[in-house]
Amino acid sequence: MQNDFRTVVKVGKFDFSIDTDSEMLFLGSCFSDNIGGRFTMSRMNALVNPFGVVYNPLSVAFLVERAIEGAMCTSDELVFHSNKWQHFDFHGIFSGKEAQSVCEKINSAIQLTHSVLKKANVLFLTFGTSYVYERTDTSDVVANCHKFPSDLFSRYRLEPEEIVGKYKELIVALRMFNPGLKILFTVSPVRHWKDGANGNQVSKSVLFLAVDKLVELFDGVDYFPAYEIVMDELRDYRFYDSRMFNPSEQAIDYIWKRLADALFSPSAKKYIYLTSKIAKARNHRLSESSGPETVSFLKQSLQLVSDVTNQFPGTDLSSDAEYFRNELLKAEQLG
Repeated sequence: MQNDFRTVVKVGKFDFSIDTDSEMLFLGSCFSDNIGGRFTMSRMNALVNPFGVVYNPLSVAFLVERAIEGAMCTSDELVFHSNKWQHFDFHGIFSGKEAQSVCEKINSAIQLTHSVLKKANVLFLTFGTSYVYERTDTSDVVANCHKFPSDLFSRYRLEPEEIVGKYKELIVALRMFNPGLKILFTVSPVRHWKDGANGNQVSKSVLFLAVDKLVELFDGVDYFPAYEIVMDELRDYRFYDSRMFNPSEQAIDYIWKRLADALFSPSAKKYIYLTSKIAKARNHRLSESSGPETVSFLKQSLQLVSDVTNQFPGTDLSSDAEYFRNELLKAEQLG
């Protein structure tokens, strides 16, 4: 399709929509952080990467299984390195000097994810790479090497059939755990340049083949073409950050808009239009010396929060209301 001297990627139609009261869970690569972050900024009900960033499909699947089962962490699962206790299945954000504390943080994330996944409407899964690191002593695939010596791991690329086999089991388990759950796959447009241009493309191709097969096999499983939008529609280095590997904020905003156009209900679109004003107001830098303009601005912002809450009673803007009330109180005291 030709439009304004560019090709436009067709997103396709979905058999579900996202509304203001929809619950969402994002898991996977840093691109899950990028898009999930737009949902939280818009005051939508979204839990984003509670286990931290995870790049490969097998590790994502292991974590989802653990969340379904509510399998708690025990100290014998941890490893000690660089003066810290760590877990090979979990991000470094959970690492710490006390084993008990590390397990407590991991278990809190598992319990939270279990609870959200049980009632979620949509699970977003973003794959970053088909390369995995496998421990040479146990043959277990790890989510994070935690800077252990490289000879502890072997690195290899998954085959599409391995991913499909694992996710066939996982999707069945998810259907039993939460029958109404929709699953939306994406492949991260972030370039993994460690293996060069060809290696990156081959790695992504494995992910595409696996996801395509899963979408074909299961109802309620869809694909959103974030990768294609960046590569084929934006197709310009100005849509990348300074390292030229990650999409820029402008590119993320554009993908978010395409996603909203394809999946959001009219009510949700109106809601995010209004909450974007609230977010902008919260980011507005207030004058240190209060005056009538500051007080008026805060009162208007507080009124906007109230109006949106009344218009969308199922939503929670309590933190925004508290922020503007506190700032208004300080402004009035200074005045």
